[in-house]
Amino acid sequence: MNGFVSFVGAGPGDIGLITEKGIRCIEKADVILYDRLVNPRLLRYANGNCEFIYCGKLPNRHVMRQEMINVALVEYALKGLRVVRLKGGDPSVFGRVGEEAEAVKEANINYEIVPGVTSSIAAASYAGFPVTHREYSTSFTVRTGHYCNNNANYNREKDEHGDTIAYYMGVKNLPHHCEHLIKEGLSPETKVAVIEWATTGKQRTVVGTLSTITNIVKDKNIQNPAMTLIGDVVSLREKLSWFDKKALFGKRILIAKVTSEDSELEKYLLGLGSEAYAFPTLKKEIKPLSIEDIEKVVKAEKLIITVPESVDILIDSLFVYGYDVRDLPRLIGCLTEKTLRTLQSSGIRGTLVTELEEGMVVIGSQYGKQSPHHPVSIVTHCLVRDVRFTEVETRLIEENHWETIIFPNRASVHTFIKEAKAIGLPLETLKFAYIGNSVKAYAEQHGFTEVDNEVQEELNKWLNNNRKLKKNKRNIIQEFSN
Repeated sequence: MNGFVSFVGAGPGDIGLITEKGIRCIEKADVILYDRLVNPRLLRYANGNCEFIYCGKLPNRHVMRQEMINVALVEYALKGLRVVRLKGGDPSVFGRVGEEAEAVKEANINYEIVPGVTSSIAAASYAGFPVTHREYSTSFTVRTGHYCNNNANYNREKDEHGDTIAYYMGVKNLPHHCEHLIKEGLSPETKVAVIEWATTGKQRTVVGTLSTITNIVKDKNIQNPAMTLIGDVVSLREKLSWFDKKALFGKRILIAKVTSEDSELEKYLLGLGSEAYAFPTLKKEIKPLSIEDIEKVVKAEKLIITVPESVDILIDSLFVYGYDVRDLPRLIGCLTEKTLRTLQSSGIRGTLVTELEEGMVVIGSQYGKQSPHHPVSIVTHCLVRDVRFTEVETRLIEENHWETIIFPNRASVHTFIKEAKAIGLPLETLKFAYIGNSVKAYAEQHGFTEVDNEVQEELNKWLNNNRKLKKNKRNIIQEFSN
């Protein structure tokens, strides 16, 4: 039985701009073939057994030729697998979905096309102007910024110009486009905006005219991926600009991870306009607890749970051996706020502790060598690098100038140093931010010297807001229990 192929538009870059249907396709996929311009964070929606295949193209360098992509789509689907072809923007707007769908159709494989937010409209919106406006523009033209051999000789004398014109990936041919439009009758003073890495924390926007934009782009070293928007609507940017006014717009921030869970901090920082990434991507391998482990837990005077993932594993193991949460020690401590919240959601009262003491039974994860400040007595699971993200994260490190690393706890310092060195990230260039003074001191002991005060200020706001939310929640619970 043949499988199924979904051609999914990933949107222009902002992770929130993919459709709900697109996310559902990713969640169900057995194989995902993804492009360079796809936000790699979207791959986290995939199940743990899904295979990732990078099809990304760079100027003058193709990782997978189009013919190879077509063949791969057919071959995987003929194995009965659900295949997702994940494309930046909308797959039907200069995304070559027609060629790929034809190949799939000829092999008698069922498929669907899931639209996405196209890059030109999103780029204009995030740069601070609409593509249409009743006083400036009543029409909108979309064009490719470069041509293939089959359409290079197309007679463009017949082109009709909308009031707003968008060129996709047209940096290389920008001088030609500007000259052509002037010859076609557009004023040399017509406004032009070129937007690089639109809708992400890497976004850069330059504005000029048809007669000046080429030199501006060259001076600022604007590169593809970039959208070129031409028309009077560009002048609205001065009044309507919003994205590049966000608190951390343009900052490049890594968050050191020591859990396999999604990073709420990453989402918060992305919302402030930064380019934030939680690194490295880890996956959980559960280690079944023995009856000896459980007896050690129930006999303990004080139990410490180091990470939130251990809570459910411990509770499930209690049931396996005939115990339940009533058999847990009265004194249960946690090393992080997140673990404390996880305990509370399971109906277990815990307390936050900062240091481990002699005689405590410590439950947690294992990641590489044990840290001296986290001597775990009982290991509920191992955290290992999700090797599917190695290629993704290697490119992220190579293509971005990362400025700051955030350490949520001391264990994250060890993890980050190990993984950063393995991937070739120069640690000496990084500023840092931290959660807790003990974490700050620990990072400084390991060579991090300069605090990023701008990021630290926003991090403190995030922490304070979380504390207020938790306090309000406790007050509400107390009010209804009285």
